[in-house]
Amino acid sequence: MFNTLPPRRRRRIHWAIWLVLLVIVLFVALPGIATLTTDYLWYRELGRNDVFQLFTWGPWILGIVVGLVSFVLLFANLLVTYRQTSADTWEELHQRLLSQEINLVSKILRRIALWGGTIVCLLFAVTVGNNAADSLPQCLLFLHAQRVGQVDPIFHRDIGFYLFKLPIWQSLASWLFSMLLFTLVLAAVIYVLTRGIRAVQGMPVFSPTAQAHLSILVALLLLVKAGQYYLTRFTLLTGDNGTITGPNYADIHARIPGLWAMLVIAVLVALLFLGNIRRRKIVLPLVALIGMVLASLLLLVLYPYLVQSFRVAPNELALESPYLKNHIRFTRMAYGLDQVTRMPFPVTPQVDAGALAVSPDTVKNIRLWDYRPLLKVYSQRQDLRSYYQIANVDVDRYTLDGQLRQVMLAARELNVANLPGDNPWVNRHLLFTHGYGLVMSPVNEVDPNNQGPDFFISDIPPRITVAGLTITNPQIYFGNGESEYAIVKSNQPEFDYPAGDTNASTTYQGNAGISLRSLPVRLLAAERFADINLCISNYITPQSRLLFRRQISDRVQALAPFLQYDKDPYLVIGTDGKLYWMMDAYTTSDQYPYAKYDTLHAAGGDVNVNYLRNSVKVVIDAYSGAVNFYLADAKDPVIRAWQAIFPGMFQPFSAMPAGLTQHIRVPEGMFNTISEIYQRYHLTEDQVEIFFQQEDLWGVPQEASDLSANSAPADMEAYYVTMSLPGQSNAEYLLIRPFTPVGKKNMIAWLSARSDPGHYGELLAYDFPKQSQIYGPEQIRATINQDPDISAQVSLWNQSGSQVLWGNMMVIPIGSTILYVQPLYLQASTSQIPELQRVIVADQLHPKMGKTLADALAALTGAPLAPPAPSTAPATSPTAPAVPTAPAHAIDPALARSAQQHL
Repeated sequence: MFNTLPPRRRRRIHWAIWLVLLVIVLFVALPGIATLTTDYLWYRELGRNDVFQLFTWGPWILGIVVGLVSFVLLFANLLVTYRQTSADTWEELHQRLLSQEINLVSKILRRIALWGGTIVCLLFAVTVGNNAADSLPQCLLFLHAQRVGQVDPIFHRDIGFYLFKLPIWQSLASWLFSMLLFTLVLAAVIYVLTRGIRAVQGMPVFSPTAQAHLSILVALLLLVKAGQYYLTRFTLLTGDNGTITGPNYADIHARIPGLWAMLVIAVLVALLFLGNIRRRKIVLPLVALIGMVLASLLLLVLYPYLVQSFRVAPNELALESPYLKNHIRFTRMAYGLDQVTRMPFPVTPQVDAGALAVSPDTVKNIRLWDYRPLLKVYSQRQDLRSYYQIANVDVDRYTLDGQLRQVMLAARELNVANLPGDNPWVNRHLLFTHGYGLVMSPVNEVDPNNQGPDFFISDIPPRITVAGLTITNPQIYFGNGESEYAIVKSNQPEFDYPAGDTNASTTYQGNAGISLRSLPVRLLAAERFADINLCISNYITPQSRLLFRRQISDRVQALAPFLQYDKDPYLVIGTDGKLYWMMDAYTTSDQYPYAKYDTLHAAGGDVNVNYLRNSVKVVIDAYSGAVNFYLADAKDPVIRAWQAIFPGMFQPFSAMPAGLTQHIRVPEGMFNTISEIYQRYHLTEDQVEIFFQQEDLWGVPQEASDLSANSAPADMEAYYVTMSLPGQSNAEYLLIRPFTPVGKKNMIAWLSARSDPGHYGELLAYDFPKQSQIYGPEQIRATINQDPDISAQVSLWNQSGSQVLWGNMMVIPIGSTILYVQPLYLQASTSQIPELQRVIVADQLHPKMGKTLADALAALTGAPLAPPAPSTAPATSPTAPAVPTAPAHAIDPALARSAQQHL
């Protein structure tokens, strides 16, 4: 009927059909095109086209190449199979057919075998190619492998072989094995379906050509299996055998010789199958193949089991000692524990005034504010508006008034869920575009008027009450909570901050974001974000720019997806007055020989590792969104490989601005993992007998999992302190964690990580005398609960509509003593604003409680302690109106505190 239409009408129908098909293709492909194009513009704006090209096109190219090679090999085998069945079967079948209908059926079967096999090959190749695309990072590391300079103790290969090359060799062998196995099965199925089996002496056997073809495939499969036996020897060095990571006595003396034997057997059986191409007698090769399976059970399962049970078990320590030493030594190297400096720490049981006088900076920076109640205080007093949010509190240190002060601070970010107004799209994307400023308070000072923190920075615009701080750009366009896209430089002035009855406005002055000058870009952006307003809004001008990926974790993950990131980025005030986010990035591996596996709690989820380095510091400008990567550990072979792949991405650590260098810190995520490993691997290879007997296992003290006294126990968190190390006079920024013996509550040691430049990353361990009892946090908490004065006061507060909140207990070494500090907060049932009401301090003899830290220490030592000197003349941020200094007759904080105590 179509052919009867006039030519012109037929042409119109043709064009209509093609137009409909084009629209369908564009509709299906448009989301991918929109994402791809806007991503390209985003990477170009950040100067990282190399990352975009490699991680956008690289997986496609790798997947297509592997999939195409797989399909060609499979299809070539299919054609060989098809032609052989044509020669052996189809002609013979045709001779036996008596009717035209049966002949037609035979032709249909041939077509089904060919096209069905082709479709199966294509699906398998697509699956293989898709899986291969995920291995791009491993392929890149393989091509840029680095030498470590340390060899394994068994095969004497450089560790770089295991980190960079072995995973790809394993993947290649697995791919070849799966390809050949699938080809063998597919060919056998086609032979069976097409009657490629004949009856010989009453037994069904494949036709001679089928036997030759299948014999070649089996021989190739066995040769690849021999290669896998060869590689399996190396994988024993990274395998967990239940006792240690790496090979033990049975592996070395039974399993590895067994793998060599199986390699030889596999090659010999492969030669038998190759010989069957001419002999075409399948019985002997099949018997040899069955014998190979039985030999693998005997050599790789039964024999190692017998060696372990009857040779190793009766003499386990003597026989396993060399391999336990390897395990201990390489585990310590993999986590950097071989660099720990250990020192004895003899403890004087009583804290006296002399010990406090020796470490004045430590005493002045004892943290009294737990981050959990402080977050409530910040949120209640400094959110200021419903559309602001303070979601996280960090600890840092600054030089203020000429003194090193430990502070707590939090960013005031935008909460888009609570934005006001009647135009949601304008409010979410054009008007409210950024958070504003931050809150900062010292860790150890209390406002005597409300028992809350004594703010160094507060309010909007930022009100700064201490010298040494300046804020020039308080706007936060990029942060932890900025998940919405924003359009800046539009016709709609941006809300900056509330100012009395009016609101202050601003216009973004940075160059971040992609330009919305062209209509195609706006169309693609509208498709990506499913928002037609990006196309039709009159607010958007040729100067407008689109900011997206404003959440800093998403931003850095997109720029360097091959790194793992710490879960806790923190805000820093630079000496230039700008706000910066600092993040820690890790390089990891699970291929380090003999090293124990552990879990790293990273931003993207838990990662199984047995090698860990904090090799990169990431700095993100909160205003411009600029991202810089600085090398913190240039010796790390993994980061050296990535540096070779992306030569311009990583800057030397010396290039970091000095104002930011002063705020680097050892991240908690890495320190927690390292301290978990250290609990057993504080022992060296020279202490293998103790390690084997598990006589000196350590644990972490327990504390309440939340602020309630009756909450479930949890491991004590590592904490940052500003203190003087034993034997040193200068205070520095440390991350410390105490340890207890497993099953005991007394302390046995504490581990510290130094964060200041010049000593960054150094690990120091202080061991308590084993012959004396040093109370742990749980034991001190028990003595606090048993103290009649303290328990009576706590019981009284927990009545009449109020609740006592217990802060983190701080274990602080001071001189040759240990000081325990625990703050108590009081929160009314009708309020969510905790107040710091008491401070409990203790030594090895007794606890004491005071209204202030000075009072508590005075009660503990029997001597008065002068309170820290108050801050000097306040500095004023350039963005804020002048803050008047206090007149000479202003209320003295010490007098106010004294009056409150008397009241």
